[in-house]
Amino acid sequence: MCRGDDPSEYEKVSLMASGSHDDEHKHDADADADADADTRTPPPPIRGLSTRQVAYLICGICIGIITSKCYLNDRDSPGIESNSAADKVSATTHCHCTKDGWGDDVDSDVASYCKDKSRKQCPPISKFVKGYKVKGDISWMLDFAIIGSAKCGTSFLLRYLGNSTETLMPPFEVCKMSKDRPDEMANLYYNVSLVSGKYRNPVSKEGGEEEEAAAEGLEMSPRIHTGLKCPKELATEKGLTNYAKYFPKMKYIVTMRHPISWFQSFYNYRVYGNGQLPPPKELIGSCVENSPYICSKRCAVKTHTQNVCTDRAKFHHQLSRFGKTPMDTREENDLLRHDMDIVPSNGKIFLMDIGQLFPSEKASKHLARDLTKFLGLQHQLTNLEDVVPDSSKYIDKERRKYFIRICDAEHKELRKVLLDIGREAYVWIRDYFIESPDVVVSSRDDFLELISKWQYDPCDEEGASGNR
Repeated sequence: MCRGDDPSEYEKVSLMASGSHDDEHKHDADADADADADTRTPPPPIRGLSTRQVAYLICGICIGIITSKCYLNDRDSPGIESNSAADKVSATTHCHCTKDGWGDDVDSDVASYCKDKSRKQCPPISKFVKGYKVKGDISWMLDFAIIGSAKCGTSFLLRYLGNSTETLMPPFEVCKMSKDRPDEMANLYYNVSLVSGKYRNPVSKEGGEEEEAAAEGLEMSPRIHTGLKCPKELATEKGLTNYAKYFPKMKYIVTMRHPISWFQSFYNYRVYGNGQLPPPKELIGSCVENSPYICSKRCAVKTHTQNVCTDRAKFHHQLSRFGKTPMDTREENDLLRHDMDIVPSNGKIFLMDIGQLFPSEKASKHLARDLTKFLGLQHQLTNLEDVVPDSSKYIDKERRKYFIRICDAEHKELRKVLLDIGREAYVWIRDYFIESPDVVVSSRDDFLELISKWQYDPCDEEGASGNR
């Protein structure tokens, strides 16, 4: 392995790797300045030395270089033994190292460099990202993502999962993939993955496998699972495509809710934070004109909907993009009439309804256990009964003046559109999606009972009572 002997140098490289792109450009500029300096007029002779003395000095340096080179070549000869560990490597092994001390082929098997090793033993970020381009395997940096949907409990899940000692998640939304910036994702998670001890080691022994540690009676420290939350990724054009490309085996947690209650919640959330929106009846259809996707950046300029629209409640369309169902029958395709890209993924999906976050629901009974197993955690997550919910965020009466009550008569047409969406989504999820071995649900029968309510208008007392 091609590295220097001073461990402090690895530390410096790793810390520098977490710098901004501006720092990288600055370093490049300095390198260009050094290159320009080589073409300038040579400096005058050293003050205080005669021309003859300077000539002797130059000759002495040349002789020293030639002698050192010959000595180093002789050390590699079969007849000379070296005490250095590096010198005991076969003479036929050549190290094509760059100035950071790592070979160009380091990305071919990153696990052999980073798994079960410390941050000092892993290549610097420059081996994975250069400027805005990802040039190496970054799949080891991220384990799972909460990617849908907005106002479906994703913030609660961020806090809930983030409280585990075996997870590490930024306390804010990370939506780099929908913005087509995997380089920023890598820069964010590189140091997080390594400094946190992402790859577990025995508590009292560095390195070593779990079986070896168990045989020696050593305790294994829990592996840290890195994650993020971005509730819009499934509905954007680039999000899922980039996840499949850069994190092909990552696990997904997708949350949903009744389309009618979802629309009211999301609409009110937007107007509370950003001011008045168009009337709800004008938001029937797509969020972005002539596009099946939602807006991912500069949305205030590109669309007046602020990504609030009835099409965004088509959770089954978004889920179908994972490519987990056959889509080879007319019956299924009639439920999936959309133009979104299908991005086949090897990752597994944990699917849930927001109702499963409430301890009073039967479908929530085994949620903590099943999420623990899905993520591969050693210790079970906290029971939902022990989690203190957030207090209401909508305390400003003035900002609530644009809120809607979706059960009002003026929204009857809107509810009909959302109800049709809910019926199709329920049938497709029941008959196709959860039949995939890559899709996991907690308390399957109770989950299906919960989402079966999507077929009925919650504002209709008769429909609501018939499904309690």
